[in-house]
Parts: sequence; structure tokens; C-alpha cells
Amino acid sequence: MNKSLAIDGGVPIRKEPIPIHRPVIEKDDLESVTEAIKSTFISGDGPRCREFEKALARYLDTKYVFFTNSCTAALDLAFRVMEFDPGSEVIVPNFTYTSTALAPILNNLKVVLVDVRPYNGNINPAKIEEAITDRTVAICPVDYAGNPAEMDQINAIAKKHRLLVVHDTAQSIGAELSGLKTGTLADISCFSFHGTKNITTGEGGALVTDSINIANKVLIARDKGTDKHAFISDPKKKGFYEYVATGHSYVQSDLLGALGITQLRKLDRILKRRREIADFYNSHFRSLEKIRIPGITQNALPNWHIYYLLVPPGKKDWILEALKAEGIACNIHYSPLHMNTFYRSLGAGRDLEDSVRFYRSLIRIPIYPDLNDRDVEDIVKAVTKVCGEL
Repeated sequence: MNKSLAIDGGVPIRKEPIPIHRPVIEKDDLESVTEAIKSTFISGDGPRCREFEKALARYLDTKYVFFTNSCTAALDLAFRVMEFDPGSEVIVPNFTYTSTALAPILNNLKVVLVDVRPYNGNINPAKIEEAITDRTVAICPVDYAGNPAEMDQINAIAKKHRLLVVHDTAQSIGAELSGLKTGTLADISCFSFHGTKNITTGEGGALVTDSINIANKVLIARDKGTDKHAFISDPKKKGFYEYVATGHSYVQSDLLGALGITQLRKLDRILKRRREIADFYNSHFRSLEKIRIPGITQNALPNWHIYYLLVPPGKKDWILEALKAEGIACNIHYSPLHMNTFYRSLGAGRDLEDSVRFYRSLIRIPIYPDLNDRDVEDIVKAVTKVCGEL
């Protein structure tokens, strides 16, 4: 027992706890949404949604952006429009949120779980090729924590085997690999604007592609299989739109399009502050014995959506409780897919030890722009205080 630790009865670093996340919502966001409400156009695929899509396309330097009601929906839409044969296989990293795997499953495809790098949670390209069969049609890499996956190697494998790459960029808006922004590194990319992401529309996502063939299919499928997009775009169109295919309702409200516009304008400022905090963390934590800082992909510039520490597995639960006692929110994020009831029932994984190793060591700590310098210093003090006892 160390009586200086709050968990052992000592004085905590913070009396008022620091939360794990807080979105950046400012006056311009409130004004933008208010104006959208006043306009009375509050349904989907309206003028503000389209303005947001165009602004995001310019930011990413890509051709087509489709604002959706979630990243889960965007991923689902990506596989819906490809119309792969039922039972075809999609390679998915074992360490990811369920949405990555649900998208192919919801489109009657088989998920094959592949192991990740034990130092950063991103899919291991060497494991991908081992998992490819004559039934494989796509690879779905994920940028865990906003650190880009090894897309050069992944795209080379996909090209060799003629596979589609659907890049789950839910966490990596603004991140770069070899000077190119995520969202431009695959056949299709899917972003999230959930309330926990670097920029937010509360709920929301986007499907991004440079393929006109994919884009034309998405235009129909994302609005219930109708040609409504063309009807809204062209005032000369006949007085009704037609049902031309199957689809679902993936469109997003114009109210949230208005929020997306103002959020995107501040993205670079948000990223700058996150990178400052991450640099401060790295400079202090890399010297702690038995603790590892995030492993970054070569030639990558992360957006630092998440900051995590890799700690001794046997001490993980104690560290979580000790940091919370010091007034610092922390959590474990999510667990490998194959450890969950649904995926166990599918028998969808093999040789997944590195995913387990990563998960058993992982602790998330706060990183977001509203943290001031005192907050960041207190987080460092708390981690140093607790982990100094290992």
C-alpha cells in the first residue's frame, strides 16, 4: 500500500474528475443549427447537407462524399452497392468496433477475422494474405485511434488478388499517410461524426469514393432506392421521383448538415491541439518503465482521436481504478470481436493472440481540445504517480 495514492486513502490529483471526452461545440455551431431550423428545411439531403459534402470533398481532395446517418450506415451502404455473391468473404481486423464486421454480415457476406499489430491495434498485413481464399472479395482495414493502417501494403495485396478495399476511417478524419489524407487511400472510405469523434454531428457519417460507378449506385441506394437526389437537384424534373432500385434510408438531416459545416471549419484547429497534447504525453510517458506509448504507422500523421497506454496486463484493472481515484477518467474501449458472444457463434476467427495481447494491455486516457494546460499536466502527474508504483 502507498498512502500517497488516492486509491489507498491519499489526496487525489483532481477533486473534480476530468472526463474521458468532451465534444467541441461552440457559438458558431449553435448559430448554424438555429438558422437551419428557422429555414424549415430540416429533412435529409438538404442544401446544408450538400454544402457539407462539398466542403468535405474539398478538404479531402476527393470526388464524391455522401453524408449518412452514421458510419455504420456508410459501411453497410458500401457493401450493399457492391452486390457481392452471398457467402463471399470479407477480411476484417479482430480489434475493431462491431460496425466494421456488421456491414458485410448485413449484406449476407462472411466475415473472416484477422489479427492486428500488438503495439497499435491495426490489422497486420502479413496476416491478411494468409486469410485470402477464392471466396475473398474485400478487405476492411481500420485506423485504430486515428493512426492510419498500413494502406500501401494493404492496397498492394488487394491489387494482387483483385479485392475491394473498404477503409473504415471512422476514427481518423484529418490523419495522413505519406502526405495523403485518410479518405483517399482506398476504393471506399467511411467516416464517423459520432459525438465522441474529433468533429461531430451528434450522430453521422460519410461514404467517400473517387469511383463514379460506386457514386451513382450510392445516390440511389442511400435514399430508399429512389432517384430523389436528381429530383431535388434539378427543378426541371417531373413532379415526382421514381422507385428505381432497392435501398434504405441512409440520408442525414439538414440540421446536422449545418453542424457539420461549422465543425469542419475548425477541424485543423482541433487537430493541432490534439497533436500538442499527444506530444506532451509522449514526451513524459515514454520514460516510464513497463509502460508503452502508442505505436505509430511509418510515414503516418495521426489525428490522435484516442490516446492510449499499454500497461502490464496483470496490473491493468488496478491502474484503471487508481487513475479514477486520482480524478482521471479512463477506460478500456472495446474488446476483440472474437471474444464477444455473437462472433464466437460465427466461428469467424483464428490465430488472434496479438489482438488479445493488445486488448489486455490497453488503457485510454483523456485527449480533446477543451483540456487546458493544467488539465494535461494533472493527467501526466496522475499517470506518473500511479504507474511509478508498478
